[in-house]
Amino acid sequence: MISVERERWLAAGSPPVPTLVIDGTAHVLQHPSQAGLLLGLETPPALRDAVQVAWDIDAVERAFLELIETTPWDALLTPMPVLNRTPLALAVDASVGIAALLEPFVTGWFHWPGNPVTGELGDATVVAYEASIVATIGDRHDLLAVVRLVVESWRTFVLEEEDAFRADPARPVRTPRGELTWVELLEAQRLHAAQHYRQAAAQVASLGHRVPELDLSTLYGMRLPTAIY
Repeated sequence: MISVERERWLAAGSPPVPTLVIDGTAHVLQHPSQAGLLLGLETPPALRDAVQVAWDIDAVERAFLELIETTPWDALLTPMPVLNRTPLALAVDASVGIAALLEPFVTGWFHWPGNPVTGELGDATVVAYEASIVATIGDRHDLLAVVRLVVESWRTFVLEEEDAFRADPARPVRTPRGELTWVELLEAQRLHAAQHYRQAAAQVASLGHRVPELDLSTLYGMRLPTAIY
């Protein structure tokens, strides 16, 4: 965990997370199955229910929407003590990752992490891109416009492509971190969004405010890290 071994992470050049180093070579991972392949380990098959995972993503993003609708504005702007990130920034981060899923099922290319406007790739690039979005948000209305657009676009996309997801969950998709099947990519982005939602909700709850009643442990086949940060 970076929160525990920050100095070691900085000394290694602040590599993207998660990264697996084998014989001095760093391999940036998008999905846990890639670690098994690199280590020569037998890994369980990917979840085959791409439709359920897609609807889980919908549930997480809608919980994020509810969180920013009901949380006092000053709480959304209060940084977490560990990551120094605000619930607002985490909502944008999760939404950018979900928005990036709207094209690869058709194009076969997942442009994330990166800047979808310029075409640049990389963790630093996506951090700067998300910061540029956050910089345009002056009030709750602005934030809701960003997140609500992703919520509505994702639900429309899933409804239109649900049968195709069911028929072809193993459709290959190229990513900056290696090739994945469609269902593995959905799993990876579901985990990304859920972890950021958990962090944001924990911060809001710590400030004494109500959070949506979404039990992430009930999501289909997903295992969140033990640590929130």
